[in-house]
Amino acid sequence: MPIRNQIETITRSLTAEPAFLYGTQKELNLLADDQTFPCVFMHPLQNIVVNPCNNGSVDNTFTLYLEFLYQTEFDQYTADNEIYVNQALRMANEFLVKATTYREGEGRYFKIKHGEKARCVPVYNKYDVNTTGVGLTLTLNTMYFEVY
Repeated sequence: MPIRNQIETITRSLTAEPAFLYGTQKELNLLADDQTFPCVFMHPLQNIVVNPCNNGSVDNTFTLYLEFLYQTEFDQYTADNEIYVNQALRMANEFLVKATTYREGEGRYFKIKHGEKARCVPVYNKYDVNTTGVGLTLTLNTMYFEVY
């Protein structure tokens, strides 16, 4: 099952009840035209670290870029959009908490290392539908392993 499915499941559990879209920058721009907001946009995985272990298993570490967005008006100034940035930041924070506790089967699915920083930046006036929020880059380590 692609990691996108777990991310979508976590996203749909957030208090703000955001929609979820996945795709490249161009695909997201097209899909956003018919989307309800708030919405979480997941971009394709940035990189995957594959780490062979001594016990015959392989650990995978994924770097994700997610955008937590609200639709805004075209004539709003940056200062007027700060409320959306704050709401999106709260949504991103809740996502991080829920990702650390997300379970599939008998155990947690992801491990987020204590002290490892996720990077979050404000996003203003993005896409044709005009959205504002935050972009979150984070690294997730999977807890499952497959022995070969």
